[in-house]
Amino acid sequence: MPPIQRAIVAGIAILASDLTPAQIAAARHNLTPGAPYEQDPDVTTDLATIQRIRALLPTWKLRGAADLEWRLRQLDAAEDRLLAAHGYPVPTDEQRYEARQAMRTAADVVQAAADRAHPPADCPRCRAWEDCPDADRAHRDALHADWVNRWTAPLYTAA
Repeated sequence: MPPIQRAIVAGIAILASDLTPAQIAAARHNLTPGAPYEQDPDVTTDLATIQRIRALLPTWKLRGAADLEWRLRQLDAAEDRLLAAHGYPVPTDEQRYEARQAMRTAADVVQAAADRAHPPADCPRCRAWEDCPDADRAHRDALHADWVNRWTAPLYTAA
């Protein structure tokens, strides 16, 4: 039986019965004996590093720009190790810069849409979108519209 069929049969069996986690791990090990069925300690370390750095990023102003740069480089290195460990190509510095610029552009588009839906200058309660429930709602609607547009946009356009 091909591996995909074994995986489907195993998945159906797991859903249809009351199995313990140890029995599920043993079943996965029986399906693909050579595959690691526990997370590699290096992967666990990199995931913890990424989580720790992302939690500290909002407070970068307290530590300064040099600390921010150092943490972003640590974050990039941990993400690169994870990508390489799973067989994905590691992005170059230029590709990483372009991705960050694209994220910045997307964030600016969302903020502009929220500002158009609820201009802060026209609302006496607003100093920023966080201060006013109406502005907050406009911002969430803009985020949702951006998300929907990204996932429903056609992949290819007719030439």
